[in-house]
Amino acid sequence: MKIGIIGVGNIGEALLRGILRTCVSSPEDLLVSDIDMAKVERLKEELCVVVCGSNEELASHADVIIIAVKPRDVAGVLQEIAAAAGGKTIISVAAGVSTTSIETTLKESGVEAPRVVRVMPNIACVVGAAVSVICRGAYADERDENVTKRIFGAVGSVLTVDERDMDVVTGLSGSGIAFLAVVIDALADGAVHEGLPRSVAVRLAAEVAEGAAKMVISGRSPAEVKELITSPGGTTISGIKALEERCVRAAFIDAVIEATKRAREIAKATG
Repeated sequence: MKIGIIGVGNIGEALLRGILRTCVSSPEDLLVSDIDMAKVERLKEELCVVVCGSNEELASHADVIIIAVKPRDVAGVLQEIAAAAGGKTIISVAAGVSTTSIETTLKESGVEAPRVVRVMPNIACVVGAAVSVICRGAYADERDENVTKRIFGAVGSVLTVDERDMDVVTGLSGSGIAFLAVVIDALADGAVHEGLPRSVAVRLAAEVAEGAAKMVISGRSPAEVKELITSPGGTTISGIKALEERCVRAAFIDAVIEATKRAREIAKATG
């Protein structure tokens, strides 16, 4: 299986490295293209992947084509690859661009029944800890979905949803990494205020966040995790009281709602 990645920005490069690290594909079967030729040449030298001089060239040789460009550039890329896209799995990670929009552009360019899968990864793919959410278009089948899961499993976990839920996914898992980074930073600031060295405070705050996440992923509900460490009259309940008085829960609820609202606006603008 030859995998082509169009666009090797943060997500594209992280995916490329993850595929190689987990041996999903070998360097000679990984094709890349990007407007930044210096970058792809660097990746060729470092990773021994195949650099293509154009998107058309990449599409003609790849079995799976991953489009990892900005949403505004997707339509142009689709027109460039259309002649070679028939019968191939087309995966898009462009936020807000629907499978219907991609299918329509490809069909207008002569591709019959384009097999499209849409993926919303998050930036944690750069450390192999992403959660990527996928949905398949009207013509993609189970094989296309399984190929997509295998590829994106190289940079973290993979979930499947209906496409109507993808904007909420963008608001939660796409933007949520930034929201939690704000939490980690704030927790560390509190500890620094109380005299802890910043390097220690940041490390503790980050590992506390990771530990809480792992407990929830293991099967405990967030409420159960809270109850395990909230003793009567103790430190934790005092801290939770401060959070509730400052409406922190409501602020994070609103953050996801607002991010989702913006994702829907972007989706409407990009089709």
